[in-house]
Order: sequence, then structure tokens, then C-alpha cells
Amino acid sequence: MREAPTAPDPPDVPLAALYRAGLAESVHRGRYAVCDAGGGLLDSGGETGEPVWVRSSAKPFQALPLVVSGAAGALGLTDEELVVACGSHGGEEAHVATVRSILGKAGLSEEALQSGAHPPLNGAASRALARAGGSPRPVHGNCSGKHAGMLALCSYRGWETASYLDRDHPVQREILGAVSRMCGLDEREVLIGGDGCGAPAFALPLRSLAAGFARLASCAAPEPFGAAADRVRRAMGGHPFMVAGTGRLDTRLMQGAEFVCKSGAEGIFTAGLPDGTGLAIKVSDGSGRALEPAALSLLGRLGAEPLPEPDTVVRDLHGAEVGSLGTLV
Repeated sequence: MREAPTAPDPPDVPLAALYRAGLAESVHRGRYAVCDAGGGLLDSGGETGEPVWVRSSAKPFQALPLVVSGAAGALGLTDEELVVACGSHGGEEAHVATVRSILGKAGLSEEALQSGAHPPLNGAASRALARAGGSPRPVHGNCSGKHAGMLALCSYRGWETASYLDRDHPVQREILGAVSRMCGLDEREVLIGGDGCGAPAFALPLRSLAAGFARLASCAAPEPFGAAADRVRRAMGGHPFMVAGTGRLDTRLMQGAEFVCKSGAEGIFTAGLPDGTGLAIKVSDGSGRALEPAALSLLGRLGAEPLPEPDTVVRDLHGAEVGSLGTLV
């Protein structure tokens, strides 16, 4: 494992712009890669060979050891439980109950979670918690499913749980192996940092990330992850609500669609199509505002369907239309 170096920002391209009265007010730049399952670069914009922090887009890969080890089967994890381990959930009632169910099946309590606490990302769930006089707990955080999956694997393997976030803990070593193999890299080529939830974060070339999602979506995962990747793909497609939640990008995109997708913090979006095409986008300024139009445009070019209509209208405080958000790719 290498530490992240200090380096200048790689070249990027315009992805989306905000227009007001026909004049571009803001332009969001970034880079994207479209790859096949063999790692071939089919389309790109900007530099795709330099590492980017992939953040939560790695979660479907991070869940693979839970399946390939036999833990998911032995503990009787449902597809919904597997998906919440792959997701960045909104803290809605069903999400929280599902995370608690994983922990219960693993013989663990919420106290084992070391994912940190923040209010639910879903506004209604956050307000309901506050009205009830509750305070955010780790189980309400968007990464609690991922952490519950890590803890479930520890329980199944008999590994201690107090240090499960340490980079050298066996569960993190297995996760690093899954991320690197799925993305066609040697473990030493993956940069390691710290994520917001305290778990290791990974940085790798954007084209490698796109290729990893192509493999996930097309039954082309390297062994021993083939059957596990197939279960993750089918589970995510069957239960998109558990990936994110009401009104959020990943859930809206996957509802009724055949592709899988997973976004991440600081402007990361990834998708895999059943024809073996993978897409990875990085918005250089980390803007979530630019991510949806860029993702919809590029997914449309790849023939993904059905896609929701983008909401491109910018309104003032009175509800009047004053501008629009447009894609540049």
C-alpha cells in the first residue's frame, strides 16, 4: 500500500455549466472514462490514468468479501441487507432497520459500529428523528451499512472487531484485494487514505474504476469474485432504494433500469451496463450539482435506459425560472 503523493491536478474538461439569461455563470470541469470489461478505453474526457479518490463508489466492491467468504450465506443475509452494505443510504426507517438486522444476525449490537454519527441524509427522516427527541447515532449515518457488512464478516471469520477499521486488519486486507482485483490493479497500485466514516479510502485511475464497474455489471468479474459480483449486481438492481433512498440520484437512476450505478462524495459517479461497458466520472470541484447532468448525458450516449428526465431549471426564491443547468459532454 502506498501513501498518496502530493501532485498537481491532472487536466480536465468542461462537464456542465449553469446559465443565467443565456450567459454561462459557472462551469464545472472534470474527467470521465468509458471502458470495457477488458480494461480497454472506449471514450474519455480529460486525464483518466491518474488516481482519483473513489470514495463510496467502491462500496459494491467492498461488499464482495462478505459474499465470497460464505458469510452472507451462513448468516442468512437477504438481498436488501447486502445492498445496504453496498450503499450510501439516507437514514430512512427501512435503511436503519436493515442495518440493525445485519448486526443482529452477526450477533453484534449497534455499539460495534465505528462509522461515526451524522443526521440522516433524508430530510424527512432527519426531521422525524429530531421531533422524537433523538440524536443521530452511527446507525443513521450513510456508511453504517458498509460498516455492518465489515463487522458481519469479522463475526463470521472470528476476527476481533475493536480494530476493524485499521488498514492491516484482515477485513481491510480482504477488501483491498477485492477492490484491486475488480479494477485490474496490483494492491500496491492502490493509494490508501482515510474516508469520512473512518474506514480506508482508495484512490486509483478513473479508467480502472470504469473497468471495474464494467466487470461488475457483465458477469466478467475475476475469480474468486464471479458469483459474488453477480449476486451484488442483481441485488442492487432489484433493490435500488437500499442503495441511496427517496429522491436520491442512484436510486432514481436504477429504478426500472438494467444498469447498476454508485456515486461517491466529492463528485464521483460510476455505472456498469449489462453489455460490459463501465463509466466513471469525477467532477474536479466536487460539485454534486454537476454530477447528475453529466451522468445522464453520458449514460444516454451509452444507450442506458430508461433514464429519468433531468431537472435543469434554476429558480429564484419566488419560484420563477431564472436559469438552467446544462451538460457539456
